Parts: sequence; C-alpha cells; structure tokens
Amino acid sequence: MDYYQTFILISLLVLTLIITILSSKMKNVITPMQGMSITMFFSMNIGLTAGVLLGGYLQGNLFQSTILSIVIGVIAGLLCGISFGTISCLEGIMSGLMGGMMGAMLGEMINGEQLIQLVRLFLLLTISTIFLFVIFPNKHNQKTINNKIWLFKPLLLAMIISFYLFVGVSYAENKVNLVSNSSLHNEHTQSKPSEVDDSIEIIIKTADMKYSPSNFILGKNQPVTLILKNEDNIEHDLELKIPNTNKMESGDNHGNQLNQENMIHLHAGPKEEQLISFTPTESGLYEFVCTIPGHKESGMVGWITVN
Repeated sequence: MDYYQTFILISLLVLTLIITILSSKMKNVITPMQGMSITMFFSMNIGLTAGVLLGGYLQGNLFQSTILSIVIGVIAGLLCGISFGTISCLEGIMSGLMGGMMGAMLGEMINGEQLIQLVRLFLLLTISTIFLFVIFPNKHNQKTINNKIWLFKPLLLAMIISFYLFVGVSYAENKVNLVSNSSLHNEHTQSKPSEVDDSIEIIIKTADMKYSPSNFILGKNQPVTLILKNEDNIEHDLELKIPNTNKMESGDNHGNQLNQENMIHLHAGPKEEQLISFTPTESGLYEFVCTIPGHKESGMVGWITVN
C-alpha cells in the first residue's frame, strides 16, 4: 500500500474519531431524527470512500476489497450512531454496509484517474458531516453575539477543510504519479536533457512480485523504449493500455496483435528481458499490471503519467 492509500485511510480514521467525539458531546442538543441523518450521511460516505479506494487498489480481488470496505463502513456507522441510540446504530451499520459494498464495486470498474476524482468527491462529502453538527442544533434562543460566533464556526471549518483538501490531499494525489526527473534519469532512463521529443529508455525490473519503478512520468509525443527485465524465477508480463504509436522491438511481446487497441504487452520468462518502443499520444494517468493469474493481486501494479 503506497502513500496515497495510507494517507486517505488515516484521514478516514481521524474523521471517524472526530465524528465520534462530536456525537458524544452533542447528543443532548441533537434530536433522534437528526442523529439518524448524521449517522446515515457519515457512514454511507465513509463506506463509499473506502470502497472506491480499496476497490481500485485491489482490482481483481473484489471479495477482499468488498469485505474490507464493509468493515470500515460498519465500524464508522456504529461509532457515530452509538451516542444517538439503537435505531441510529442500526441505520449507521446498514448504511456503512451498503456504501462499502457499492464503493468496492465502483472502484473495481474504474481506472486510476477516475478513482482519484471519486475519492476526492466522497472524501469531501465525508468531511462535510462536521457541518451538520453546526447546522442542526437549535439556535433560536441564543443571543445575537452568540449567533455571530455560530456563523463564524462554519467559516473556520471551511478554511480548515479547504487547507486539508488543497494541501494535504493534493500532495497525496501527486505522490501517486510523482517520480522525480532526476532519479528517473539517474536510475532508470537514458535521455537527452534538452528536448522533450528525444527518445527515452525506461527499465522496469520485476522482483519479489513487484515492479521497480512502479510510477514514472513521460512526455506527450516523446518516443519511449520500455524494457521489462524479469529478475524472478517465474514468468511475468506487463500490460498497459495507452494511446500510442507502437513499434515492436522484440519478438516475444505480442505488440503487433494489440497495437490497434492501444495496448502495450511485454512478456518475459524467468531471468529474461523484453522491450518495446512506442510514443504516447495523449496526456493522462495510465495503469500497467501483470496479467499472470494472481500477480496483480499480489501487488504487481504501476502507473504511468503522460504530461
């Protein structure tokens, strides 16, 4: 699990603790119906967020991602609803279960770029639960000065949430596809520094059921020679769907068969090396995986960013 997934899951844990504390402290000023609404809103959105995240991370293993997402949603709903009574607990449990299940199925079906956008949306909705604790309690009997203070609270919350989203989440998203140009040049590439259109060579090594590097950046319309170097004692491959102009360089990579579908496919036996040359033609975030049964689920997944 990389930095991005860890950051989002820790954020959900912190949010669950915050909502649990707010529920406990404000249960006397929140009506049962309001408590049910808060619990349902929070557990559903946290289940969707975790589901989409884990569904994308564990693509190919829908059962595991569904179970983990349901557990996260159910626990969050239970902790939030326990302060508001039995009915709210049941509401939270079922909403978390439903959100986790739907999120995992959605994460299984989308690509990496779409996953980041949906996680961002559902995470924002999850954070917005905090505003319900400010909006729901009855303010009619408070003095004018208290009302002014109450109006200031949402502004302060909005500033904190905006900082979190634009600084923290954006940084975590960038970690998905950021490999510094210097390290890419020193360790895995051989390229001319002056022109974007010059050819670049990238070596991806496979060892211990992992790609190294698993994230790197390419330039649009920049010719690339991609080398798959298998250092394991079992066979591996690399499959990447990316708009490109493709030129096969090695006899064992099936490039000709898949070129019309913008598919790059390299297959290397134990201790073998295969390569292919292509030129990416569209910007975006593209996932590459090992299609050997069980290898993707073991962590053989990577990302290419085309700028």
